[in-house]
Amino acid sequence: MPMVPDEVKAQHPSNMPNPVVTNFNEACACMDDLMLINKVAPIYIASDGLLNYTSSRSISSGGKEMLITALSRMAVRSKGVKFVAYGSDIQNIVNLNGAHPDNKSFYVPDYFIRGGVTQHIKNIWSGQEGDGTSVSIDNGDLINHNTFYSIIGAEDVSGSNSNSASYGTVTLDMSAGFVSNLQIIPGASSANTLAMSGGASNSRSIDLTLGDLGYSYHLSNHRTLDFNQAFRSLIQVGAIEIIGKIQGVPYWRCLANAGTVEAKNEQLRRQFVELHKTDSQSIVRFAQKALRDLHYYDGEINGNLDLLTREGLQKYQQHMGLMASGILGYDTFRMMNIFTPARDTAYVPWWENHTLIPSPVTAGKEGKNAAAKAK
Repeated sequence: MPMVPDEVKAQHPSNMPNPVVTNFNEACACMDDLMLINKVAPIYIASDGLLNYTSSRSISSGGKEMLITALSRMAVRSKGVKFVAYGSDIQNIVNLNGAHPDNKSFYVPDYFIRGGVTQHIKNIWSGQEGDGTSVSIDNGDLINHNTFYSIIGAEDVSGSNSNSASYGTVTLDMSAGFVSNLQIIPGASSANTLAMSGGASNSRSIDLTLGDLGYSYHLSNHRTLDFNQAFRSLIQVGAIEIIGKIQGVPYWRCLANAGTVEAKNEQLRRQFVELHKTDSQSIVRFAQKALRDLHYYDGEINGNLDLLTREGLQKYQQHMGLMASGILGYDTFRMMNIFTPARDTAYVPWWENHTLIPSPVTAGKEGKNAAAKAK
């Protein structure tokens, strides 16, 4: 029976659910820090669904939920953006403002976001390569049967190896507008294309013949990647870009290093799998050091996953949007190594000296919410 590779099991454990993590989760946490450092006032946003305008049926219809998750992750500490969820039609929100049973506390959002998948090329490139070999051990004896010949006692071995891969792209367009007049804000838009591998497979076969005995062996591995992971990443990028423009913070700093996360992630995965097999206590010691630095843990660095360490992990996981299980899995290990740690105050010193960018979006903000904030 084929065994699931350790790398796959590390990322997708079978014993419990694990959070969805992309290469841009770090950038969402970075936006949270930027808005916290600049002490921005919260903005209220609603959204229609982010629809699929292509003929592909493999793109998720849950784009709006992905957007809500992205906005939530960038507002854990700063509270810089708040999502108003009420129906799918922005116009209905405006109309319902006067009819809401508790309209004094009902908050009409300042902005709305709309958009969707405009291009999806599933196989922009695909390729296959392979090799094979055959070795004759014994040619056997040629027997003459008058009308035909046969070979007896031949011994040989042959083998082949084949690899294939595919590559595709997804494009997402997003824009923001004022709820007060339903006008799209010039410049407050995002259009990005993300390429990713659609899948990879490896196939190996061996055929062995020893006299009258024949043996065949075949091994095939195939790993499929869901393009909805790229869709989620694009939503995170678009949300960072739009919120950054509206709030007037240097959002591009958060996106600058996102492209290097994949390489770091691959290296971390190998490290985690190896340590998990050979020295699991070293992973716990690393986590204890990180948790103590982040003020989630004040116990000893002893490599024991004790009650105090589990409680620290739960607090950290809850703050970072992970499942607060107290279990030290790869998702938490990766978060501690790559993603911005969660603190109640911003901790990145090289951002503190930057100048807040005057935002043309907020300068033209309209509606009763803007008036209320100005008071």
